[in-house]
Amino acid sequence: MVKRALLLGHTGKMGLALGEVLSAGDYKVIEKNSNDFDAADLNEVKVMIKEVKPDIVLNAVAFLGIDGCEKDPIKALKLNALYPKLLAELSNEDNFLLVHFSTDAVFNNIDNKIKSGLYVESDSPNPLNMYGLTKYCGDCFIQAIAREHYIFRLPVLFGKSIRKDQFVEKMLQKIEEGNKNIRVSDDIVSSPSYSLDVANESRRILESELPYGVYHVVNEGKVTLFELMHEIVQNLELDVKVERASYNDFPYVGIKNTNTPMTSEKLSPLRSWKEAVKDYTANLRGCKW
Repeated sequence: MVKRALLLGHTGKMGLALGEVLSAGDYKVIEKNSNDFDAADLNEVKVMIKEVKPDIVLNAVAFLGIDGCEKDPIKALKLNALYPKLLAELSNEDNFLLVHFSTDAVFNNIDNKIKSGLYVESDSPNPLNMYGLTKYCGDCFIQAIAREHYIFRLPVLFGKSIRKDQFVEKMLQKIEEGNKNIRVSDDIVSSPSYSLDVANESRRILESELPYGVYHVVNEGKVTLFELMHEIVQNLELDVKVERASYNDFPYVGIKNTNTPMTSEKLSPLRSWKEAVKDYTANLRGCKW
């Protein structure tokens, strides 16, 4: 049976990958982004849901960025906490499955210095900044309210994107502008993941009808941002030097999450981040580089 899947935030990196993967399956995908609705206007969101009558709602909308959330905490609270809370309430009222995308920023580097490993689903969140706090609030609302829900926590993502405001895209933009040297933090550790791999695994979880709850959906491994960009540049065979730096060398407002690599205790490991980078860069070869 074809299911009506409402994809919110379809032009973001995760949204693009989800749209591609779901459209190839037994789903009628209805795509919406900020041009179609204002996620901070809860009444508008409610009206849209009532009109679409989805079987599944996939929420890839969020107010991203540590500094942005510190500067505008009200907007962060509305988009990252109150808006998911409404979706959770509507999921019960209108009988749809809610799929929500969260973040490794619900954890912090202080705890991981003690833990000294990879965060799993059963580890207790303890956010460091407004971004992590508001995203965790959204997670908590969904867990407490929605009868049928999945929360997929994601790390730093690489993949197809039409925007230039996230880490990998910012670095590639510098290269595209002619920079032969880029400086990248060698003291921020994550489990960088390919958005297309995450989307495929998300679809598999849905179609396998795994138990509802929280899942870490990540490629295998943990590396620094420097190592990630070095691998991308090497795979693209660019004449660019990637230099090691500290995150302290760059201006920032909020407290940084510096050590939040993840794995799953519920899912089989996805392929390694290096293998995923090979596919990602192969798809980038048609660009200006």
